[in-house]
Amino acid sequence: MIPALTALKAAAAALLEARGDRGLAALVGGAELALAGPPERWTLGSRAVSASRLSLAVDAPAFAALTADASRLAAVREAFASAVRTPETELADLSLLLRLPGVGRGWNQVYREAALSDAPERPHPDAVLGGAATLLEASGDAPGAAMLRRARLEAAQVPSSGGVALVRCVVRLDPADLAALDRDGERAERLRRAVRSAGTRAAEAVASVELAAALHPLGPARHAGSAAPLGTTVAPEARLARALEARGAVVVPVSRDKGSPGGGGVELAVVASGELLRVRIAAAPGQGGWRAEEIRAITVAARDLGTPERAGELAALICGGDLA
Repeated sequence: MIPALTALKAAAAALLEARGDRGLAALVGGAELALAGPPERWTLGSRAVSASRLSLAVDAPAFAALTADASRLAAVREAFASAVRTPETELADLSLLLRLPGVGRGWNQVYREAALSDAPERPHPDAVLGGAATLLEASGDAPGAAMLRRARLEAAQVPSSGGVALVRCVVRLDPADLAALDRDGERAERLRRAVRSAGTRAAEAVASVELAAALHPLGPARHAGSAAPLGTTVAPEARLARALEARGAVVVPVSRDKGSPGGGGVELAVVASGELLRVRIAAAPGQGGWRAEEIRAITVAARDLGTPERAGELAALICGGDLA
């Protein structure tokens, strides 16, 4: 016994051929007919009928020919309507579908098989800050860029009712930088815009950017290896502070030269092994290395903190007390 849909397609093709359109008859004969949904109950005057929704999947040449000529598509629909029409049945609609190469079916039958691609991993906070700082530099705000290079970024996803995930960002700034931004609202807003721009992704949008003070523990609460990975865009003082904190030291910026926005001319107060030490980072280029000053004080050239490894060497000397 011939399947019902096969017989219906053959009847529509035969009707088209009988009407003198062999090309449309061949097109329908090579197509795939399917039910597009459950039948609908219609009332036509005094009678109730079952109206069927059908779909006709064709290859690209046939699809292009039918969609380019409305009269030919109407002729195909009329042929199927005539084949379906009985005292109890009618054609509700005939949808034309493009048959996918290699699959032999329309997208409506295979879309559930398509797997969603995994969203790309969220970039590291240091990368977001580095991008934001570079954007500020390109905009002519070198002091603002230096503030971001001294900062740390926290990001957390927040509830969203839309299709795009939302992220809340908190930029933890050096206390001196945050105090300066409290007096410079325009620069603070530029920092927020830069972080929002660098943190936005196709699958994720930045809901808010808040500026907050960096956290400084009251005691040696950090453990070795807990510092975040460092990039080449981190300011020298931030690189040294992180290396010291990774060894259990407490680091607090004491002062910063206004004429050195790039991270030099900074004095840090360091508490290591129960002792207080002053560390000054000199911005001016010159002879490298570091030298001890007076009792428990040290001056280091900014260029000697150019890598996490060099910062780690100095942190080891400071925390070990070997500054002679």
